[in-house]
Amino acid sequence: MDMPPSRYRVEERGRRLVVIDRKTGREVSHTKSPLPLAGGGGSGEGQKRREPAPPASGRGARGWKFGLKQARATPESFVTRSWFDAKAPRTIKLNYTAHSRLATLRFGGAILIALLVTGSFLFWPWFPVTLAAVLGPAKTRERLRAASTRWIDGFDQAG
Repeated sequence: MDMPPSRYRVEERGRRLVVIDRKTGREVSHTKSPLPLAGGGGSGEGQKRREPAPPASGRGARGWKFGLKQARATPESFVTRSWFDAKAPRTIKLNYTAHSRLATLRFGGAILIALLVTGSFLFWPWFPVTLAAVLGPAKTRERLRAASTRWIDGFDQAG
């Protein structure tokens, strides 16, 4: 049993390959392509440039993700908050070194959260009370905040 003939055939016209529909005898239109061109480039004919999505906050600000400002033309920046920085709010531009230090901090924070969750499951009745006793005094919170401010000041020197 032979396969039926294809509906389309390919011809060369003027050093270009053209697809012809055998039923209609006409050239197949390529105005609507279901897939984008590779590399996102192209001739630019009939293509619309996609606008970036509106910000999540709706106030016209750029997108924020975990305190890092998502901007295309400017380098990434970090905006501090008053609960962990005594000099807040301030915007710190990040270079490669500072960005890698923050990535290390995120990894350490994830491990710390995992340890806190594990500790709360293993030592349930005493763990929250012990944690509140350690972090409760204002003097302890101020020391942690001062240490965090000194660490963030190191980003300004690195930048």
